[in-house]
Amino acid sequence: MNPDARLRRALVPVDPPDGFAQRVRARVAREAPAVSPRPARRVSRWMAIAATVLAVLAGPLAYREYETRREALAARAKVVLALQIASRELNSAHRKVVRPMVTAPAPVGGGASGRDGRR
Repeated sequence: MNPDARLRRALVPVDPPDGFAQRVRARVAREAPAVSPRPARRVSRWMAIAATVLAVLAGPLAYREYETRREALAARAKVVLALQIASRELNSAHRKVVRPMVTAPAPVGGGASGRDGRR
């Protein structure tokens, strides 16, 4: 006998005997677990409620932390800019004060119009 014919014969639909469905239902009812799944649902429900409350309470705190950090970074940038400007101005003033001393000619002594005001 070829394998195709054997497979067709094995897969021919067969009607179940009378009362089969009732016997299966009765057996399932006898072997049903004694613990109902309700407590697991209650626990998961309470966990969901707790997570929601935590998110509602922690949200504003996290936002406040974010805002504080953002303001601190902005203030830091302003301080760095102010220090850069002050450094530039001090360097400019330093150049104006130090260069004339270095490049000014030394007074030659004996002149009638001396710097000390004597004649």
